[in-house]
Amino acid sequence: MRVRGAQDVAAGAVVIAFAVGALIALSRIPTTKFQAISPDLFPRVCAFALIAAGIALLVRGILRSGPALVRPPWRSIALVIASVVAFGLVAPRLGYAAAGFLTIVVSGLAAKDAKPVTLVVFAVGLIAFSVGLFSFVLKVPMPAFALRGFGL
Repeated sequence: MRVRGAQDVAAGAVVIAFAVGALIALSRIPTTKFQAISPDLFPRVCAFALIAAGIALLVRGILRSGPALVRPPWRSIALVIASVVAFGLVAPRLGYAAAGFLTIVVSGLAAKDAKPVTLVVFAVGLIAFSVGLFSFVLKVPMPAFALRGFGL
């Protein structure tokens, strides 16, 4: 079997690996046998959809010619990972609005053509929309703004 689209094959394998990892993590969620819909239903459906998409990418990479593998932009990967870690560290202390703003700005800097002013304006607009949607419309009991862990 000859691989024609190496990027599609590699991407499909990575997507499948992440989805399998998610399924393994979801197996630790406790359920009772009387639950018709368990808390892991939607994430599990999403993981199976990712596996199907990964298989589609693998098949496309085998059947169609495509670009060869290139070296990934490590700076961009590091910034996106750092933004996710920063969200996890900042959200419990300052709320999801500040954490989301930080995540958008840091991960946006991963793009080569990112303009800081445009990025900040976009982040402010997206966070304002998120706070309006989750805090006021949907009334999600998650603090948009908090100062926990700072003695304030």
